Amino acid sequence: MFDFLNFLELLNNQSIDKALESIKDLFHLAKIDVKLSNGEVIIEYALNNNSSKKPLVCYSNDEFTFEFYNVDSFDDYSKEQINDINVLLRLLSIHQKTSMLTKKVEDAMLINMTSHLPNTHGYMKNLKELSGRIDPKEYNAYFINIKGFGLVNRLFGSEQGDKAICAYAHMINDFLSKDEAMAHLGGDNFCAFIKRKRHDEFVNLVTMCPVKIEAEGKIHKVNLIGVVGYVEINDNDLSYPNIMSNSSIACQYARATKKIVVKLTPELLEMVNSAKRIESIFNEELEKGNFVVYYQPKFDIKSGKIIGVEALSRWINNGNVIPPGVFVPILEKNGEIVNLDLYVLETLCKDIAKYRSLGHNIVPASCNLSRSDFSIPDIEDKVINIIKKYDVKTKDIVIEVTETTNLEENKRLAKFINTMNQNGIMTAIDDFGTGYSSLSVLRDFKVSEIKIDRSFINREILTDSDEIIIGSIIDMAKRLNINVICEGVETKSQAEFLTKLGCLNAQGFLYSKPIPKQDFEEMLQSVGTIYDK
Repeated sequence: MFDFLNFLELLNNQSIDKALESIKDLFHLAKIDVKLSNGEVIIEYALNNNSSKKPLVCYSNDEFTFEFYNVDSFDDYSKEQINDINVLLRLLSIHQKTSMLTKKVEDAMLINMTSHLPNTHGYMKNLKELSGRIDPKEYNAYFINIKGFGLVNRLFGSEQGDKAICAYAHMINDFLSKDEAMAHLGGDNFCAFIKRKRHDEFVNLVTMCPVKIEAEGKIHKVNLIGVVGYVEINDNDLSYPNIMSNSSIACQYARATKKIVVKLTPELLEMVNSAKRIESIFNEELEKGNFVVYYQPKFDIKSGKIIGVEALSRWINNGNVIPPGVFVPILEKNGEIVNLDLYVLETLCKDIAKYRSLGHNIVPASCNLSRSDFSIPDIEDKVINIIKKYDVKTKDIVIEVTETTNLEENKRLAKFINTMNQNGIMTAIDDFGTGYSSLSVLRDFKVSEIKIDRSFINREILTDSDEIIIGSIIDMAKRLNINVICEGVETKSQAEFLTKLGCLNAQGFLYSKPIPKQDFEEMLQSVGTIYDK
């Protein structure tokens, strides 16, 4: 009698060739072959004593029952042998179908179910296979996040959003050449392993990708803007930290600092690692005065004089000035950001009170409140109490807030702005135009000022479309008696473009970067203000 236990052991050990050989020996078969086709198991075998006839072929269905052909080939077999053959066929069928399902599960673990392209596990598996035939030092590793993609979902729905993501993912995949790799990590996050000589071509592709979205019977063209962090591979290490983590850090830094492309350098990595320690030492650093307030002036484009100033936080760590893009996300995540924001507001109010007591020039000064600050129930009272504590005139202070795409957050924001308005305190919308509710903000929120986001003018060539969009924003704001200022102005051509459209207020590196208080005081004296008599 056939040893079924040994046969099962051979199958379980993935020794199917040996298992088939054992069948051939017992039943004197000339051949036996097992195949998979369209989910069915097909078994074909031929008898030694019946070689003139066609091989016997059978296939199993989902119930593991068989249909046989050339049944006359069984003439020389006993019923017991035929029963054994049937059992063996079922065992083979179950094993093959199990193997097929196992492979499907394994494959599913390596792909993203939305785009059907490699996920994190598939990406690392592909890199491992690549490592044996390439020189990693000729490559860059990239992490890409689509800027403001939540807006696409809200405007067109998640189904169309998924289609846009798939189009973007396959665009990257189609770009790949031999010995390169990419992954769709889920949502609007991607990574890629690209030859360094193709860096510029790749970055140009992923930072501005046009996709078509269908909505309400119309085709809409939407540009998906990828924010890119990347690291140059300088050794043969293709491990997860080197490939994924470091490029992800660079991307996070790019998002936090509102940049499009950031390369991770040893200096940046050290800065980021240092900033992470702030979560445990923040309060101590705040008490020591290691958080300082820098001032970035706002200018009248035509006269070149100062019209206002924004207070910004900087962390001084071992003599190094660390920008807020490094530490603010950490404080926002753990809820400590409100303490820093109120510290900056109090420092600003102290300085305003001091300048006024000394008879110095005063320009309206603003400071930011983070979105997470509005989760504090009494944030309005805290802000008002600080302003009153230093007897700051309400015309001298502006609270900048950022619009949001979250309905509940917008309700809290509206409540805050209305409370400020009732107390005569001016408010401004920072990064205007990056939220999906920008136009309703102009209508519903009683703000004094909007700051047009830098992304509107951060282009090499400003087109007629840019002129129409920005000009419309400026015109609507003016008609609503809302002051307009554009941030991120870095070139004279941008300033001229804004002047042409009627926006005469600007803030950006063309005029001044954020500077220490003493430097700002000197600038006030040398440049003067538009309010000078």
